[in-house]
Amino acid sequence: MATILTHTHSLLTLPFNHSTAFTELADNCEHFMDALLECDAPAEKITLYGRLAACLAILQPTLLEPVPEALKESLTVEHFPTRLPVFEPEADQLGRYCQVLTQQLISGSLTPDDERVIQDLLGELVSFYADTLKMPRWLRIDEGVIELLA
Repeated sequence: MATILTHTHSLLTLPFNHSTAFTELADNCEHFMDALLECDAPAEKITLYGRLAACLAILQPTLLEPVPEALKESLTVEHFPTRLPVFEPEADQLGRYCQVLTQQLISGSLTPDDERVIQDLLGELVSFYADTLKMPRWLRIDEGVIELLA
């Protein structure tokens, strides 16, 4: 437990600002989320959410900027990556995401700007959810039918 508190404490004081590299900011976001998933203390959770929000706010405007020369080498590989980022939630989890976002929109507690963002996200997730549920599950071949999903 002490290591978790020490790790959480180091995240609460982790320095970052507008000059922090976007790759480091992305790492910070992951670390904040990892700590949030393990955190039960309400005050620490709020602080971690605040740190995540601040990091995301600094990161967002950098996304359309060219990659800085100093980072190009760290983002260059000799061989095609064997793993690419993919969003692959289970269908039941995806359905829960859609339900919770819909409830947030129904609540009327969001600012108009936040409502638009949540609406856009919900639209993308519902479309992905529908596509996931309706995607082919079997392939007919000369030898019969084979299952596509394992």
